[in-house]
Amino acid sequence: MRRVWEENRVKTSLLSISGFWILVHFFTLGCPNRSSTELEIERVELVEIDDVLPNPYKGFVPWIGSTNPIYNVKLQVATFGWADIESQEGVYNWARLEQNWGNIAVTGKRVGFRIATEIPGSGQNDTPQWLIDKGVAMRPYSIDGHDGLAPDWDNPDFLEAHHRFIMALGSRYDRDPRIAWIDIGSYGFWGEWHVWLNEDLAATQETKLAILEDYFEAFPSKPKVIAFDDDFATEYVTDHGGGIRNDCLGTEDANTWYLTSLNRIDPNLNDRVWRIAIITGEFCGSEWGAIEGTTTRFDLNFNFVQHTHWSFIGSAGGAIVPQSDVHRENLDRLHKTLGYRFVLKRVDHSEHIHVGEELSMTIEVKNRGIAPFYFNWPLIIYFIDADGIAAFEKELDVDIRQWLPGVHIENVTVTVADHLTTQSYDVRLAIPDPDFDLPGILFANTGGDEEGRYLVSRLIVDE
Repeated sequence: MRRVWEENRVKTSLLSISGFWILVHFFTLGCPNRSSTELEIERVELVEIDDVLPNPYKGFVPWIGSTNPIYNVKLQVATFGWADIESQEGVYNWARLEQNWGNIAVTGKRVGFRIATEIPGSGQNDTPQWLIDKGVAMRPYSIDGHDGLAPDWDNPDFLEAHHRFIMALGSRYDRDPRIAWIDIGSYGFWGEWHVWLNEDLAATQETKLAILEDYFEAFPSKPKVIAFDDDFATEYVTDHGGGIRNDCLGTEDANTWYLTSLNRIDPNLNDRVWRIAIITGEFCGSEWGAIEGTTTRFDLNFNFVQHTHWSFIGSAGGAIVPQSDVHRENLDRLHKTLGYRFVLKRVDHSEHIHVGEELSMTIEVKNRGIAPFYFNWPLIIYFIDADGIAAFEKELDVDIRQWLPGVHIENVTVTVADHLTTQSYDVRLAIPDPDFDLPGILFANTGGDEEGRYLVSRLIVDE
């Protein structure tokens, strides 16, 4: 009996040992270590918002050094007399030009400017005295209750000196990221390319061409716009990729005048230009005209701005004080409509992927504004890990300048970096400012962080 008992005990021990190794084998092979297949991710819902967004290159544009009483604006503008910048021949007062710009790397308030050779009401000659002393004739005029003296723009000494001055401007500012756009000036009252009620002062077409060519030579990189008052100049600028400035928004007659002027050149001119270049302007009648134009005539001007696809308004109209709650609501509506307004509508991709593989993504964006964004800024994708660190980022092959008003679908691929570890990542999209260490374009969505990156989905990565 003892022998039988010992044999059974041995068999039982062997079975126990076998069972133990079977269990070990089961847990090591049949139940592998925790992997991405056991991770769970929460789907992200893209939610649109109706807020006014402080985005670059759109909205309202106050005078340089001024503030808007309501909005965090990202543009500022001014007109400078040539005499203020080059009071001595060949000596340039850049500090005068840059006065009150502020630290644009911090504020993001880029600058647009225009040079004028005669500013009615300025109380001075805006053509440099040293140039007048060389024999450039100054001819009397009267406009809007202002009497003054305008230069002979056809004078060869004027044109030679102008060329040197604009070349110096371009050498300093064409590549300067603080400059948003150049308003082509120099000719006409206020640099607006007209000599209204003083047609005897008009320059020849050859002179106008020389002045225009100076700007295009000096500023090949900067966006350029021109007041629409001279058909020859408007046609030249728009044929060379420039935009249009309407300096008299506000009444039915003024708005009709703008369209009539452009239609003389080409009935499709405005529709052709806004797709590739800036349309902008300001109200007639300075601050009073801006208030009238956004209160009693709001619908007229809102519809006109939509029809002609403006990106921003100012200086007249750049810092309007709301007159009532309704006026404030209308200003909000106008601000949100000007230029671009990007909404993330859908981001689709698989939930799991291995490192080294390509992730195919579909991104749907709607531009609820009335114009595109005219600058080649990058669209970046980020994988944010559990510690909130950007473990991976990459510029996507997307040209956001093509996002005209309406819906756009981008199909892109991203190769997942080999260094990523197995975990769930938050996927974020952003359009950063390539010039300054600032958030760039804000989407009209929830889910943005302090760096302007928007949570659009989640992704599980396997090593």
